[in-house]
Parts: sequence; structure tokens; C-alpha cells
Amino acid sequence: MRTLLSRRDLFTATPRELQEEIVHIASLLLHIVPSCLDTLRRTVAELPGAELHATAHPAKFAVVLEAADARSLADATQRLQDLRGVLTVSIVAHLSERARDLDEPMEEQA
Repeated sequence: MRTLLSRRDLFTATPRELQEEIVHIASLLLHIVPSCLDTLRRTVAELPGAELHATAHPAKFAVVLEAADARSLADATQRLQDLRGVLTVSIVAHLSERARDLDEPMEEQA
């Protein structure tokens, strides 16, 4: 059964339904100067919940970020953008899910 929330609920005491732990996941595409790859690897390794993935292009990399709030994702994205040798950072996707939903098995699609 769904609980209806009023606009007032959103601005006053937080209802229990809104207190659930939310996980934010973002995927980024970075275009870098290839000689700066080691710096990128070290920085991504230092970021909590971050993964670095190669692409078919030697100067483009995918970074997946997972955090408890959107501000942490923005801070991590800015840190990557500020690295010497990073030419562009593009946000490809941003998803927020209830943490408990991430543990549920997914149905296979044909």
C-alpha cells in the first residue's frame, strides 16, 4: 500500500518513507591526454565507490561512481575534471535507488 505525502510533508518532519537510505550511481565518460592515465588511475582508486573502465578508444575512459548523496557525486566529478590532462568529463547517466532495492535479484530479459 502506498502512503500519500502532502507538499507539507516534504518540507517539515521527514516521513519514515523518505528516510530510507538512497544510493546514487553515476557513469561518466572522460577524455584524457593518454600520458596522464596513471594520475587518473590513482585518483579514481582514492575515490570511495569509484571504478575505472577502459573503452575502445585509448584516451577515453568510463568512470562509475557510487555515493550516498548527489553532492558527493558532484564533488568526485569536479575532482576528476580538475585533474591535469583531463580534457572533458561527460555525465552519461545518474541513477538514485533505495539501497535495499539494489540487493533484489533482477529478472532476466529475453
